[in-house]
Amino acid sequence: MRLFIAVKFSEEFKKELIRQINSLKEQSEHGNFTKAENLHLTLAFIGESMRINDIKKIMDGISEECFNICLNGSGRFGSLYWIGLKKEPGLFRLAKYLREELDKNGIPVDKKQFSPHITIAREVTAKTAVDLQVKQTEMHVEKISLMRSDRINGKLVYTEVYAKNL
Repeated sequence: MRLFIAVKFSEEFKKELIRQINSLKEQSEHGNFTKAENLHLTLAFIGESMRINDIKKIMDGISEECFNICLNGSGRFGSLYWIGLKKEPGLFRLAKYLREELDKNGIPVDKKQFSPHITIAREVTAKTAVDLQVKQTEMHVEKISLMRSDRINGKLVYTEVYAKNL
């Protein structure tokens, strides 16, 4: 089972992200644009694992309080486009805790430095230089989710396996 731990977004927060995706579509010849139902912020990418109960225990050990996240700017890694977030200490502490605990418990986790971003498109070929005007939109984070990733009939589907309130 392909797993990751993420923050799922409120509908209001998604509205701004969808606006950005639509703007990027207008400025592009083609691309693989993130579907609204798949928008999320990855805290820890686990990959293939069947250790759901162990992951749940780690999530249950979180003592971080609720915090806010706020959209802030955009960028790209090659042909992958993303929306950024303002630096929020609670978010970084949460990601650090999860990654360290997963690693300590022998659950493989992506070792890349945590860089909070929301992927809005991959494999984009832009018509001209892309200009995204991201409205600073805020959301209160009250829970995190263990997500399963499946490809069903060629479509990427994310399913919440477990949720932990902060």
